[in-house]
Amino acid sequence: MRLSFITPTALWLLLVLVPLWVLAFVTPHRRATAGLWLSLLIRTTLIAALILALGGARIVRDTSALTTVFLLDRSESIAPEARGRAEAFVRQALGAMPTGDRAAVVTFGANALVERPADEQQAFDGVTTTPLAAGTNIQEAMQLGLSLLPAETNKRMVLLSDGGQNAGDAATAARLASAHGVPLSYVDIGLPSSAAEAAVSDLHAPTSVRTGQSLQLTVTVESTVAERAHLRVLGDNQVISEQDVALQPGSNRFAVSAQAGAAGIRRYRAEIVPQGDTRAENNAAEALVRVDGPPRVLLVIGTPGAGLNFRQALGAANVQVDRVVPADLKADLNALSVYDAVVLIDVPAQALPPQAMTTLPAYVHDLGKGLVMVGGNQSFGLGGYAKTPIEQALPVYMDAPTLKQRPNIALVFVLDKSSSASGCHCRGPDRKHDGYFDHDNPFNLDVAKQAVKQSVAVLDPRDEVSVVTFDEVATMAFAPQRGPTPDQVMSAIAPIKPIGRTNIFAGLALAQQTLNQSQAAVKHIILFTDGLGPGGDTIGQAQQFAQQGITLSVVGEGFGAVDYLTQLAHAGNGRYIQVQNTTTDVPQIFLQETQSVSSKFSVEQAFTPAYGAASPILSGLEQGLPPLYGYNGTTPKQTATVALLDADGSPVLAQWQYGLGRTIAWTSDLQSHWARDWVSWPEFPRFAAQLLGWVLPNVSGSGLQADLQPQGQRTQIAVTALDAAGQPRTGLDMRAVLLNPDGTQREVALAAEAPGVYRGSMPSPPPGSYSIQIVGAQAGQVVAQDSVALVVPYSPEYRIGQANPALLDQLARATGGAPLAQPADAFARLDQHVGAAQEIALPLLLLALILLPIDIAVRRLIVVRRLRAASRPAAGRRLQPR
Repeated sequence: MRLSFITPTALWLLLVLVPLWVLAFVTPHRRATAGLWLSLLIRTTLIAALILALGGARIVRDTSALTTVFLLDRSESIAPEARGRAEAFVRQALGAMPTGDRAAVVTFGANALVERPADEQQAFDGVTTTPLAAGTNIQEAMQLGLSLLPAETNKRMVLLSDGGQNAGDAATAARLASAHGVPLSYVDIGLPSSAAEAAVSDLHAPTSVRTGQSLQLTVTVESTVAERAHLRVLGDNQVISEQDVALQPGSNRFAVSAQAGAAGIRRYRAEIVPQGDTRAENNAAEALVRVDGPPRVLLVIGTPGAGLNFRQALGAANVQVDRVVPADLKADLNALSVYDAVVLIDVPAQALPPQAMTTLPAYVHDLGKGLVMVGGNQSFGLGGYAKTPIEQALPVYMDAPTLKQRPNIALVFVLDKSSSASGCHCRGPDRKHDGYFDHDNPFNLDVAKQAVKQSVAVLDPRDEVSVVTFDEVATMAFAPQRGPTPDQVMSAIAPIKPIGRTNIFAGLALAQQTLNQSQAAVKHIILFTDGLGPGGDTIGQAQQFAQQGITLSVVGEGFGAVDYLTQLAHAGNGRYIQVQNTTTDVPQIFLQETQSVSSKFSVEQAFTPAYGAASPILSGLEQGLPPLYGYNGTTPKQTATVALLDADGSPVLAQWQYGLGRTIAWTSDLQSHWARDWVSWPEFPRFAAQLLGWVLPNVSGSGLQADLQPQGQRTQIAVTALDAAGQPRTGLDMRAVLLNPDGTQREVALAAEAPGVYRGSMPSPPPGSYSIQIVGAQAGQVVAQDSVALVVPYSPEYRIGQANPALLDQLARATGGAPLAQPADAFARLDQHVGAAQEIALPLLLLALILLPIDIAVRRLIVVRRLRAASRPAAGRRLQPR
């Protein structure tokens, strides 16, 4: 037993006792009474008790109790039978745990989870937690284990693993454990070195070839033993080579020749079937090869037949053309990367998959591809592209300030505030659960409020805005006002909370009453609701709107009343838009609806486009152009090139560089409505070919040769840069940009290693196929670029040689631990001089409180005695005769 302090620096205050005692000794006393020394002793004890309490005095009693934390490796590199052995070890150790000891269990893979906290129970029913198994992070497991160890017992950690670390730094955690005096013991549960195991560690292929060119594939197979195996290589799921091979321990390489097929991305796969094996997951590897051929273009057609003339013209120019409707567009970058350009022909923004709004700009900016937008009644501003990422990629803005003044608008937002509007956006297809309430996510009504605020921001100051909310009854949440600010509208509607039942009829009736009092030339209602409710004949109500010149669009959340809401929108001469994900879709839909009735419009008049800035698109077409009969109003961006324009300067053909790629805006259409004389013009095929040719990436002569090698947790990148004469290009600012399927990216700089050779590495992404853009710049200008494919194989957990028993021994030695032979050794006694502390600050304070009145009483008694003693001589002197 010993005394310790929480704040030992407070003990310096004990020095105040020194002058107290010094003063007591140096002060002259005619007679040192016992009471004086008693008072000094009491006062000293009182002050000492207060100071010791202030320092957090504790009595520490030594303990032999031990807490052991078991760290169970549950990563993919641990075989099922090894997992069983580890659980059995923990179960036996707990069965032998002495009374008073405690045990905790942590499971880990790429992350760490608490299976059970430290307690004295001896029962262990097995593992129930499921950490991420695609990696091994011993550091996180050790740090979590240290946090579970109580301060009042001896401490030990036991690691049951193969040591195959591929994330984190266990050595850092070992230094932390050593600093806290916690030893780490271990049990090696890896596969025995004699186990038969084979794995395809790499399939190497050139990053790009030409159509019809032969290519060499190199298959690397790792094996732990000498054995026979069957090797098969496939190209786009077709077998191109099969052979029986003899594997030797270590690395085995096999060369296979293949013929490049048609242009596009070709996928090659190598598979091994060994005689003896413990894992099937590592028996295959893949590689992607880009085969360059004639340009390949994707036409996205918004109106049936809209792209026919353009497609025929491109076909005559030897361009491979694929067509899709907007709903069938595959909007991930890997799918788009097989095309050199995408052409949107009269496509409304809401018809595109939501992901396309971000992936199409990334397709141009990061992959160096081309994008063309062709006008029509559903394109540009009319199609709802204002304030979208696609507008950022185009050379024009969707508004048209130079056009003649448009009519003013009265817009009413009608929001469902019934109790069902408290549903959160997690009720969509990506929902976490089906409940109405989720405090971590906004209500549907809250999302709609934000959408209203964003929509008001794009209106003209001359436009009139009002907001109606409804449950059983309708309320004017924001009275009609011309040109309100978004904050004014938001402050009025922000306090509204979802409650009550749904009465759509009441909400629409109040909106109708509001619009009937308006003098605006254009009147529109945007209704946000999730379905049916009591009330009147809303379909007849919407038909009445149409007769009064009021249009109605419906934004539907949920899927319970799709048919009814569709009928309602059609009756009101508007659109029905189904929400897939409330948080992401509703603001975009409200914006598109607002923009479709605001200042974004088209001009329909006969005119002959005037030549603007020089452009390769019009090369050879300077002798005169046919007339057009309409176009979408837009505004050119500052750095855009306007090749053709109307008399008032509005763009008809605009182009610009966007990142690594190019985009074009053709604001007229390409069919018989506005461009009927153009599509029948003899030079139209030439115009179409040159228009598309300007946005196509230059795949030849890039001068870059990239080699990608995934190696465990990192991917090595080597790029060779050559000029047109085949000489190394030096002094380039070289970088590689990894593009994820969701449009996000990761960039890494490549350092010059030798003349024309640049190398670098980046953390390997999860297993899958990725596109990497290689960009070389000089003086801030891109001078060379290329796009290559990266295939990340199976998790490094499945690699041969993943086990690392040397790491286990290193961690044990660094912390003072050792390998464990028997389960009971997990609770072998440790003497870490740990004790259970009991604070005595409160008793010391009570002692001080008790001594305080005693000290006062003793001092008063001393004073009284001194007064009495002093009075006796004085009285005697008065009684003496004179």
